[in-house]
Amino acid sequence: MKNRFNVLYNPAKAWEQLREEKFTVKQVYLRMVIWMALLPPLFAFIGAVYSGWRIGYEDPVKLTWESALTISIAAYLAILVGLYIFARLVHWMAQTYDSNANIDDSFTLIAYSCMPLFLISIFSAYPLLWMNTLLTLVAVALALRILFAGTPIMMGIDKDRGILFTNSILTVALVLTVAVLAISVVFWANGMGPVFTR
Repeated sequence: MKNRFNVLYNPAKAWEQLREEKFTVKQVYLRMVIWMALLPPLFAFIGAVYSGWRIGYEDPVKLTWESALTISIAAYLAILVGLYIFARLVHWMAQTYDSNANIDDSFTLIAYSCMPLFLISIFSAYPLLWMNTLLTLVAVALALRILFAGTPIMMGIDKDRGILFTNSILTVALVLTVAVLAISVVFWANGMGPVFTR
């Protein structure tokens, strides 16, 4: 973990190093996840309270800081818990692909694959719809590249099975995304929704 950002520009080599170093779930949380997971809620809070969302030439739509803080804290906790649940599901699926990877390998794979998504959230401090959408698509593409490179290495399987396994991981990711959206709607309907200043 000397240079945790190696995975962004040289994923194959970075994954080999991560596989050799064999970090535990706790180590990955302490050295990377709890800090990187702060970025999306923090910059979304700044953008929602101070910059606001603007569509066209209308005045920006902002949230009260109390509302934004509640949502940001909930989002931070959801990221921390969601990554672990995601890694558990990946570890459970690993048996299907004859992988001997443990939960530590699965968590490392998921956490490091999400790094571009964590970093791109910096731009949500100034929420401009077209720019944020474009940058998010770039971050997703980079995250997929990292995931496809890392799955065979971290899971200890050949590249052909690695491609199939990665597609399964993406399916689980989509299901978890829909689940998070559904849970958000339930929370919003029960009083934890955003409070707008305009």
